[in-house]
Amino acid sequence: MKLRKVILTSLITGSILGGLTACDTSSTTGPESDLVVIRAYLYAGEPVTDIQITTTVPLGSDSIAVPPVNDAEVWLIRNDVRYNLVPSPGDSGYYHYDGADLTVMEGDEFEIGVVHGGRTATGSTVVPVAPANLVGSTGTIVVPERFFPGEETLVTSVELTWDEVTSALWYVTVENIESDPVEIERGGGFGGIRGPQKFISPPRPMNSFVVRSQQLTHYGQHLVRVYRINQEYADLYGSRQQDTRDLNEPLTNIRNGLGVFSAFNSVEITFTAIPEVPGG
Repeated sequence: MKLRKVILTSLITGSILGGLTACDTSSTTGPESDLVVIRAYLYAGEPVTDIQITTTVPLGSDSIAVPPVNDAEVWLIRNDVRYNLVPSPGDSGYYHYDGADLTVMEGDEFEIGVVHGGRTATGSTVVPVAPANLVGSTGTIVVPERFFPGEETLVTSVELTWDEVTSALWYVTVENIESDPVEIERGGGFGGIRGPQKFISPPRPMNSFVVRSQQLTHYGQHLVRVYRINQEYADLYGSRQQDTRDLNEPLTNIRNGLGVFSAFNSVEITFTAIPEVPGG
């Protein structure tokens, strides 16, 4: 057998999961022919669009580009009903469901199937329970006129809390949702970032999270989402950086292939970032 490596940045979105049905998260090595790589995420209450199919890159290859697969047969099954996916525009390997009769809901059990190159790869997941009782300590963050690293007294923040669930994993996203946001100009040599930046926390067990003003790039309204993560995504995330002496592939819950098929559920809250009023 020739060992294969997976470019993990294509599997873990920056944006980027609970029990499994017949899940195998053991490490695997690939055969001589290319293995299909599935990076498929379902989000409760959202359309099915985040399904990407690629192939592996041979170990030792200088290429950092993951070859997309745009001609696969891809489907989802829920309650014995099959939903066929179609390629999304472009040469990206993404697929989506273009019908109006599929809604991803909490507790749904899904299977995915991908046929490519004479192989059929499959996986399964369950949509987890959403975070409960998300509360923010304030609806407004005041951004200091000048920020100097180390002067924590100048930093205002909002603390998010939600119900604790034993062994559950979560991640948080913070995104400016203004149509024409005003950039926060940092003083004291702390340069601002052009264009609103979406902040994504690493997945971990927690039931609180603090958003600080120095993490923000623009004023205005921000949308915060707290996501419940399934274990298969957490396993992949944890194996994304391997010792170069380790010849195992990353953990996967895909049978006859590689990658991850997982589901997320989230709740959201908003806050507004405003500038400090001099002398106020």
